[in-house]
Amino acid sequence: MTRRMIVFCLFVLFFLVAPSVFGTGAPDRYDGLPFDPPSATHLLGTDYLGRDLGRQILNAGRTTLVICIVATALAFALGLGITVLSVLVTGIGGALLTRSMDALIAIPGLIIAFVLVAALGSSLPVLILVITLVEFCVIFRTLRGPTAQVMAQPFVAMSRIRGEGLIYIVGRDVWLNIRPYAVVELVYRFISSLLFLSALSMLGIGVQPPASDWGTLIKLNAAGLLLGSPAPLLPGVFIVATSLLALWTVAGRSSPTARMIVKE
Repeated sequence: MTRRMIVFCLFVLFFLVAPSVFGTGAPDRYDGLPFDPPSATHLLGTDYLGRDLGRQILNAGRTTLVICIVATALAFALGLGITVLSVLVTGIGGALLTRSMDALIAIPGLIIAFVLVAALGSSLPVLILVITLVEFCVIFRTLRGPTAQVMAQPFVAMSRIRGEGLIYIVGRDVWLNIRPYAVVELVYRFISSLLFLSALSMLGIGVQPPASDWGTLIKLNAAGLLLGSPAPLLPGVFIVATSLLALWTVAGRSSPTARMIVKE
């Protein structure tokens, strides 16, 4: 694990544990006036209800990152699984599977979100499902080419001749060669999930009060812009910072010229 990845993991871990460590998971305290400026009592000021903004950002950060991490992991597992399946299944079955994925990719993510939220509500599991459905299609589209290229290599044929099973071929022959693409795509999908979730919340169909994510905080504190309060801006700063930090972890790793690991 590189130092950049360690830094990013520590950043995420901080938001996951901070609400418990610093007691921010306690019931909200309305101990200030709405949109108070930063002070010794409230380091980042207060929100639209007079609550400590720093406490709200930490709580919202944990919700945001949990949803994005779970949804990204599910989307990656589903996308990689369907990618391998589409390469292994030949003929009409493989063509139908690929064309079905192309059709699903063509549906705008917001349309999927509006339909599912209208039908199932806006709970956290539904939001995770929405993001998973939107993102796994992109993972399929990105990884199918490299996976098909690896599956056509002679060393994969040799593994089949030796009688190796599917798990061995996927884990040793395929994964080792598509890993550079997969790691970069995983980070990109995390960033996309973060931005998509924030957009849904700002539109009012994402995380619903009393729970909140960074997008919800931007929406609820929007009136503070007229009063010169940093309340609607700071959650956006954390969204951008998280995205840039995630990009920094894979900087220089997205080269498409990764060499095949040819097995002797």
